[in-house]
Amino acid sequence: MPEDIGTIINKGFKTWVRNLNISIPFILNSIVGGIISFFFFALIGVLLLGPELESGLDPTLLPPEELFSIMGAAVLENIGMVLLLGITFYLLVTFVQAFFTAGAIGMAKRAAETGDTVLSDMVIAGKKNAFRLFLVSVLMGLLVLAGIVFVVPGALAVGDLSLLLDNPEASLRGAGLLSMGIMVWVLYVLIINISLSLVGYALVVDELDPLEAISRALRVFMGNKLDIIILWVLSLSLSFVGSYAQELIGSDSGFVIILTTLFSLIVIAPLTAVWWTRLYLTKTCRDLYDHKELLCDPHEFMDNNRGF
Repeated sequence: MPEDIGTIINKGFKTWVRNLNISIPFILNSIVGGIISFFFFALIGVLLLGPELESGLDPTLLPPEELFSIMGAAVLENIGMVLLLGITFYLLVTFVQAFFTAGAIGMAKRAAETGDTVLSDMVIAGKKNAFRLFLVSVLMGLLVLAGIVFVVPGALAVGDLSLLLDNPEASLRGAGLLSMGIMVWVLYVLIINISLSLVGYALVVDELDPLEAISRALRVFMGNKLDIIILWVLSLSLSFVGSYAQELIGSDSGFVIILTTLFSLIVIAPLTAVWWTRLYLTKTCRDLYDHKELLCDPHEFMDNNRGF
């Protein structure tokens, strides 16, 4: 019998406490993503400032305003190369994230079904599902980007944005249309985000193709709207905890930034992954680990989970 949202949250929390190693994929993703970002921006800097560096320019001696002006001019002169590198960077980071996200979901699935998980579960799930999860991530990004069509009529009505800033009353109707388009786009993104919350979990748990995963996620959402919305709101609220704590304590402290980042990687990300995985598993009628059942008849429980 599917669990209610309260049971999902309660048992998911206990599963996370028992398997703190589910945070490892998120930590590794942050480290690898940081390394890739460092080399990308270093490469961009060298390519754009190469001629100036060869002429003896020392960027460290320039005021920030002048350095940004030089960088901006260099970007405009090499816009094609910058776009190509940017797309490459996005695809690479998205693939790395897909591998570790798939690994985390695989670990959460294993923990929900058997009570425990190990790092090898991450590697297995990552290898099996990384490419398909990468494809579905790109597809979801394109779906979100498609919402820009809601902004186009307002942008065309406004015309030159600089004129709008100088004389807002002259393009009041266009500005209103633009604001309405932005609001509709935000609502569209919100609907996409909530209704397709389970796409990645469906893809990894059931090893589906991207389109099949989207279809499965929508079916589960239509049958469990309230539970999914509650968990979505809870997950979003937790994601803001670190930001609020950083503002309250003081964002200027490097120690506080590191502490809140670690809290997000070690607590929030793995805990929400366990919750979402358990929600998908129970709403698709899977047998899940329960320490009470295990204590009553451990052999029968393990046989059921192995499919015997």
